[in-house]
Amino acid sequence: MTLNADDLLKRYVAVWNEPDAAARGAEVANLWTPDGLHYTQTRRFQGTEQLVARVTEAHDQFVAGQGLRFRSGDNPVGHAGALTFNWLMTPGDSDTVLAVGFDVVLLDDEGRIIADYQFNEPPMPTDELDAQAERHLAAGTAEEPRKEVADLYLPGALYVDETGAHDGVDAIAAALVASGARQRAGSASAQHDAFRYPWRTATGETGVDFLLRDEQGLIREHHRFVGAGRHQAQA
Repeated sequence: MTLNADDLLKRYVAVWNEPDAAARGAEVANLWTPDGLHYTQTRRFQGTEQLVARVTEAHDQFVAGQGLRFRSGDNPVGHAGALTFNWLMTPGDSDTVLAVGFDVVLLDDEGRIIADYQFNEPPMPTDELDAQAERHLAAGTAEEPRKEVADLYLPGALYVDETGAHDGVDAIAAALVASGARQRAGSASAQHDAFRYPWRTATGETGVDFLLRDEQGLIREHHRFVGAGRHQAQA
């Protein structure tokens, strides 16, 4: 798959602003797979009918109802079937940022959305989640990295970063060791099976880790997005 991240982000943001119901429904069907998913902190939508209803609900409430607009954060970061970006909510006649969202979308081979995880910025601080994030970030610098990875990840887990995809405990441990130390750079947050946290390195590089976990909290999929999540909501 050759991903045009800028085009996908442009289309994604535009569909929430689309005033024509028929055009909005058609574009939802084009953006997502027929059984595609959309998650918010507390809600889950699956399939074209539910996705159209979700986008229409947001359009009617914020765009048609309050004169607001969804705008791109112009910061897509993607690799190997996943893309992350910020979107902004502003008044229709102003650039004042009223709200910021952070999405991670998982894509099929044709670039259509399989699952869309939508987070609000900034997340509410939670000591337990922050501690989990710090443990994950320390795995590559642990005294026994392979043992720590084996405790945190499923045996067949997948880790994807800018260098490629790494399958299984041994490959993940080696990739995390090679990536060097990272520190948590903000509050972690979780919803459904997803967990994400921002990080930084000593050299100033920043990014976001996005994890999918099973019911016991073991990682089955881990995406590292270098440079993601640069926007924050204004006070």
